Amino acid sequence: MLHPGQSIRPHLSQQMAMRLVQRLYGLKDIAIVELNGYDDKNYHVKICGDRNESRLWAHGFVLKVMNSLDSQKLPLIEAQTEIALYLDSSGQKHVVRLLTYQPGKLLKEVPCTKQLMLKVGKFVAEIDHMLKGFHHPAYDNNKSVWSLESVPLLRKFTFSIQDAERNALVNTIIDAFETAVVSVFDAMEKGLIHGDFNEQNVVVGANPSDCSWDIAAVLDFGDTQHSCYLFELAICICYMMLLAADSNPLDVGGHVIAGYSMVRTLPDVEFSILKICVSARLCQSLVLGAYSYLQDPGNEYLLTTSQKGWDVLQLIWNTPNNDLMSKWKETVTSYQE
Repeated sequence: MLHPGQSIRPHLSQQMAMRLVQRLYGLKDIAIVELNGYDDKNYHVKICGDRNESRLWAHGFVLKVMNSLDSQKLPLIEAQTEIALYLDSSGQKHVVRLLTYQPGKLLKEVPCTKQLMLKVGKFVAEIDHMLKGFHHPAYDNNKSVWSLESVPLLRKFTFSIQDAERNALVNTIIDAFETAVVSVFDAMEKGLIHGDFNEQNVVVGANPSDCSWDIAAVLDFGDTQHSCYLFELAICICYMMLLAADSNPLDVGGHVIAGYSMVRTLPDVEFSILKICVSARLCQSLVLGAYSYLQDPGNEYLLTTSQKGWDVLQLIWNTPNNDLMSKWKETVTSYQE
């Protein structure tokens, strides 16, 4: 589990990354572009020239150098790799992997339409449904500070939020989570979940038949865990609301739930605490993002949520739960008529 003051991100230059690919994988004629990363370092490795290795995968590869904390969990890394297959330098040690690069656009790069949000909700439920047939012992007891059930641990990191009102809001939501969610945790349906279904972990491709966008792939199994299915939905809604922060963030939740409900019916007890779970995930992203930025002040990617997240958090938290539930249920019903 991450502790305050702990530095885990790899210290790796682009030149060092290139030498790693050449030494570990024998790919010589390459170009490397750094991709966004939270605790890991990620690079798009492009094959140059007409060489034999270009026949392996025309779009290149992703070099992933994992953080030192997760690099200690070798069985978990093996499990993450098996999930991907199942679904078709500071002196510290870091696990290195080379993965095929999936072409397309990130979800954050395309218009946030109602129909696309419906597809997102359905896709995330389908992923969880497919994973019901997968088991690896590494997931039996794996938890991290990013697991939604770890929300109470945020108190160790709230010192990163120096604004008094925002700090108080976070603590209020943590209290609500402990009261309303932790108390029913044992009663909720659980299984293997992706755990970080956000706008930068979803690849979409153009549908030529109607000029819409379809879900092509989900990236990053680093937060995969055995947990409540509700948490998967809450995490997804959290980031889709951020994606629609400039227009209709509250409306987005209804379309995501409608798609999700096409695969899995949401029990009333889960629906009643969904607002708290979405808010709690926003708190996780805001607090841990602020904390990580203190540790790595040059990584602007860590502040992605904070750009719009506080406004979205205040909006959803200040909306009465009954009003929000009614709004979302009305949207779900509109797709069933």
